[in-house]
Amino acid sequence: MESASTFLTIKQAAQQVNKSEQTIRRLVKQYAKTSHIQIEQASKGSTYLISQTFLAQQYPTPAEPLPIIIEPEPGPTIANLRQQLAERDETIQQLQHRLLEQNDVLNALTTQVNSQRIGRIEELLLSQNEQLGELQKRLPEPPEVLELPSALTPPRKGLWQRLFGS
Repeated sequence: MESASTFLTIKQAAQQVNKSEQTIRRLVKQYAKTSHIQIEQASKGSTYLISQTFLAQQYPTPAEPLPIIIEPEPGPTIANLRQQLAERDETIQQLQHRLLEQNDVLNALTTQVNSQRIGRIEELLLSQNEQLGELQKRLPEPPEVLELPSALTPPRKGLWQRLFGS
């Protein structure tokens, strides 16, 4: 059996082999009843320890990592990219110019439609005024109101007279 110094906690084992703690827990669960796993009683419960040599067998580390060679993909050069950018800028300017022209046309049409509406409203008002004038001419003259002499009008009663009678 191995000595206690060669056993690691789950957290230490995960850090050593660069795996997650959950991966190490699955390994411990799988080999829980073997001599590679020890259970240590602690004040907060059981702690699992895993053999360092067993861990190295399960997750061997390569002696020397292979260099990663990234070959650049053949693509456009900086000059080509600048040319494409210049072409896009020119296209954007042309589109902005067309947009401004369309705004001017739209504003002119709106102004024209509004002036036509105002003209039509003025025509309607004038025709209504003419019709009102013709109707006023047809109405008979109101008779003059004659005032009755004060002797014919009954005298006004005071408040007490109205309340309690005369």
